[in-house]
Amino acid sequence: MTTPRARPKRSRPEAKCPLRPDEICNLCQLDVTGPHDCGLVYLVMSDPDQRVEWGERRATAAEARRLG
Repeated sequence: MTTPRARPKRSRPEAKCPLRPDEICNLCQLDVTGPHDCGLVYLVMSDPDQRVEWGERRATAAEARRLG
C-alpha cells in the first residue's frame, strides 16, 4: 500500500512596490490591496514629469544593484 504524497504548499508571490525598488508593497494605504489599485502609483504613473523622474531613479537603482 502506498501513502498519498502531500502537495507542497505554494507560496503567494509578494507584489513589489513599483515606486520603491526592491521593496514589497506594504499596503501603506488602508483600502489598497496591492500596487494595482494604489492611488500613489496611479498619480506617479499618470503624471508625465513624475513618470520620467521615476524611470530615472529606477535606472539608477538598477545600475547600483548591478555594480554591487
